[in-house]
Amino acid sequence: MIILIALLLALIPAAAVLYPFIRVMRGNAAEEWLDDESSPMADLERRWESAISGVKSAELEFSIGNLEEGDYRWLRREYMREAAMVMRAMDLEEEQETELLAAIEQEIKQVRERASGRDDAVTDTQGSQDPVPGD
Repeated sequence: MIILIALLLALIPAAAVLYPFIRVMRGNAAEEWLDDESSPMADLERRWESAISGVKSAELEFSIGNLEEGDYRWLRREYMREAAMVMRAMDLEEEQETELLAAIEQEIKQVRERASGRDDAVTDTQGSQDPVPGD
């Protein structure tokens, strides 16, 4: 019985220590973390969460009496301004992404038209050549 308890006491911390390494070896967690950290939208989401958290914190501090009303209003106004800027940036980024995708699709269409036009022009010039006399 003592051996079983000792074994359990040794395995629980070992599992807790090894879990992050096992999770990384699966690959999905590492890829999600890298994708999340490198995207501009993730930065905006972090700024949004920070602003909302700041407003909540200021409201809590004011409600328990740790902040004066003037300080509370100033903090709330600053955090709300930050949240509004983040919302504008998110909207702009979505609009820019849509415009960029539309421009790329337009360029692809133009390239395809040019490529199909060149193919037609090449076949027309080859077909319209006069045969050389004497053949």
